[in-house]
Amino acid sequence: MRPFREVLVSIARCVGERLGIDADVVARGFDVPREEFGDLSIVLPRASIPRELWDSVEGAVRGCAFVAECRRVGIYVNMRLDRARFAELVARACESPSYGYLELLGGTRIVVEYVSANPIHPLHVGAARNAALGQSLARLLRAAGAEVQTRYYINDVGRQVAIMALGMSILGEYEPPPGFKEDHWVGIVYAMTNLFIEVEGIRRELALADDARRSELLKELDSRLADLARLKDVAPDLFEKLSDEARKGSLSERVSQLMRAYEAGEEWAKSVVRRAVELCLRGIRATLERFGAPIDVWDWESDLVWSSEVRKVLEMLRRSPYATMHKGVPAIDFSPILKDRSVRERLRIPPGLEIPPLVLMRSDATTLYTVRDIAYTLKKFREFRADKVINVIGSEQVLPQAQLRLALYILGYRREAENLIHYSYEMVQLSGTKMSSRRGRIVTLDEILDEASKRALRELEARGSADPGKAERIGVAAVKFALLSVTPSRPIRFEWENVLSFERNSAPYLLYTYARARGIERKAEERGIPTGYSELLARADLSKLTESDRRWRLVKLVAQFPEVFASAVESLDPSQVATYILRLADEFNSWYDEDPVLREPDEGLRYAKMLLVKWVERVISNALKLLGIEPLDRM
Repeated sequence: MRPFREVLVSIARCVGERLGIDADVVARGFDVPREEFGDLSIVLPRASIPRELWDSVEGAVRGCAFVAECRRVGIYVNMRLDRARFAELVARACESPSYGYLELLGGTRIVVEYVSANPIHPLHVGAARNAALGQSLARLLRAAGAEVQTRYYINDVGRQVAIMALGMSILGEYEPPPGFKEDHWVGIVYAMTNLFIEVEGIRRELALADDARRSELLKELDSRLADLARLKDVAPDLFEKLSDEARKGSLSERVSQLMRAYEAGEEWAKSVVRRAVELCLRGIRATLERFGAPIDVWDWESDLVWSSEVRKVLEMLRRSPYATMHKGVPAIDFSPILKDRSVRERLRIPPGLEIPPLVLMRSDATTLYTVRDIAYTLKKFREFRADKVINVIGSEQVLPQAQLRLALYILGYRREAENLIHYSYEMVQLSGTKMSSRRGRIVTLDEILDEASKRALRELEARGSADPGKAERIGVAAVKFALLSVTPSRPIRFEWENVLSFERNSAPYLLYTYARARGIERKAEERGIPTGYSELLARADLSKLTESDRRWRLVKLVAQFPEVFASAVESLDPSQVATYILRLADEFNSWYDEDPVLREPDEGLRYAKMLLVKWVERVISNALKLLGIEPLDRM
């Protein structure tokens, strides 16, 4: 049930019947004015109501159900609602445990692919935002009735994975040393191997460089050697083994050989790469489980390459009328089709985005990842019989994602192209931190969760509690909420003092507010005051509840939850839910600080206040679950 929607529909029908116009015309004009002007208004120009009827709208609104007062001010017809009647509507709606969730996408099948980080190091803070968004989108869509499958694309074909796998094979030991998590150890192996290869390349270039370039290269060499010295302290055995191998011959050539052999499916290469990647994935899976970001299906990029699917896609593209040669290699030229403005609109190609030719193969005959992504996209649509596929990928991938949709379109997969959504998001900035996985300098999600848990425990201890399990839940919730409370199109600056504040704008603050509401219920039970919903509703005097402007404001906020949910689902934006519950929590805490509930002498009003507490508790709980945060009964 949608209390506000029911009121809007009722008033629109009433006005439409009285004026002899379509109710939808009236509904288009609804707006929520500033509080001093009323609860609801009709903006006459927006409503498309014929000008000659404007003077009749005020009279038509008067007497409609749910309307207590009405007054026209210029182009606005402002209304105050019948508070008691509206509160009864909210009370009936909130009786449902799933209040706020709406069956908007029943029967729709959606794949959400998220994280899909290269399996060469632990998840970093940027991947954390991806994970937070992906899991929340899946929860939002499921709550809206969709069947959702989450997938992780294991990018195990490419040079970076080959570098890591070569390092692991040189080390000869695939289990991490004591004290190292699997993915963290793999990240060290990758960074050190890559640094040896970079040093090798710089020294080769130095032998041929002129004086000006030589000075620049020496600075780069010093920087890489400093990073190697830092990593040597962490993994001395690995350093010695890589150093020995580097003296025997080119590590870079061995990486290229391994990469080609793996893409070709040679058994020796499979054994080397798969074993190393599986080790990293063990650590990544553990991190995602801790973060509450579950994955249903794990897809290996190499499985696609070794099957006929990538080859078929490549052959289709090379036979396409858009096929061309670009810088000596096969490519697709999209410029003819991009002249059709309707194609750009249907495929959501950003205005002004220049689309260069899509290169299909490297000069060494290995395929590029966008070609493999075409095959993977078709696999996702086919295997889940998906109506939509959502790729949660950073904004820096806007061009490859646009090329992907265009390639699907020219191959005749128009439904897939039009229903493939690039869910773009901006980066996370950590003050004073510059990351580089190639050089072993990253801030991992594990480190952030560890720090959040420690800080939460210190805060709990200061409040007289010392529960590490609770601190972990609060810490994880705090990080998740910080990553979800900002709209995806805006960068995030991660500041600890804001992330873990118990006072405002944070998950701990919301968890505290929920626990506060639950505490009121527990105290009521201790005093023998009924807390069952039906009994409270039977005894509550809702007309008295809404006599107070502050309580009325809270009732209206509770009623907005289904509309916030609908908007968040439509726009795929969990930050709308986060912003809304912060407002609700602020309003609830301000009200409760000033207006006693259990000490209310008027019995009918006391039960009505208890209902209001239950409404807020239910909304906060349901909203937090959409964000992947489990409420806590006690803080």
